Amino acid sequence: MTKRVWTGTWVLLSMVLLLGLVAAAQQYPVTLIDNRGLEIRIEQKPNRIVVAGIPLYAEIIVDLGALDRLVAVASSPDNPPEVAGLPRVGENFAPNVEVILSMEPDLVLGASDWAGERTRLEKLGITVLSVGPVGGYISTIPDIFSCISTIGTALGVAEEARLLIGQIAEEIIMIESTALTEPLVKAAFLYAITPDIPPYVAGSGSIENELIVRAGGGNVFSDVEGFPQVSFEEILSRDPDVIFTDPTHVVNILENPLFAGVSAVASKKVYGINARHFLSTKVARALRTMSEFLHPQK
Repeated sequence: MTKRVWTGTWVLLSMVLLLGLVAAAQQYPVTLIDNRGLEIRIEQKPNRIVVAGIPLYAEIIVDLGALDRLVAVASSPDNPPEVAGLPRVGENFAPNVEVILSMEPDLVLGASDWAGERTRLEKLGITVLSVGPVGGYISTIPDIFSCISTIGTALGVAEEARLLIGQIAEEIIMIESTALTEPLVKAAFLYAITPDIPPYVAGSGSIENELIVRAGGGNVFSDVEGFPQVSFEEILSRDPDVIFTDPTHVVNILENPLFAGVSAVASKKVYGINARHFLSTKVARALRTMSEFLHPQK
């Protein structure tokens, strides 16, 4: 495949500059926009924070140097190791309101409203901030940067947030700049949960697709949206040279005779990548690993 120009680098740089300008203007009280598009007013610097959402919230707090203000987190195997000793408030998709209240928080991050948890907390006077695209999900690197900036502003560490975003962006841009000099590699990201069921593929709109492109690959399923299930025959027809998957799914692809004719399988270029680093402050680490698999000579 031919070399190409990836305009995502300039999008990334523009966003970093914009977030830096926003961060510089931060002061209390602050009013932030949550993932419902609603204004959330934070009157003063929070000192008792509960993370009731996905591990990204806890990761950001740790990386911003505010771990001493975190009093509890939601349970998840993907939580950063630094929060291992903190109390739990239930699963991130169903936090326990009573346990959260017992922590006497002045800020709750990420509470879902699947069973009315966020609504109950807000009615009780608890400030709840859930970040991400309005009406959508965190699914891109710019989304991650926006979350870091918003949480940094909420915590009163906007400058630290700006620096963290800059560090991540710099590493991503360096990886991309190297990938731009290499030929495009046909790739796919599959989730093969069992060997006998056709896998799910990562298409456009997914973080997996963005990482493939930034790492120097061409996603053979970029024309589909989200994570559709596709037939074994379709994968054979599109014939990726490299396949990424969950580490536990590698064997389901390499040892499946229905994949035998796929170039990536024939050359044993099927690589496990832990998805917990995708929507994470460690996203550059995942990107670097993918780029090295796509261009091993580098």
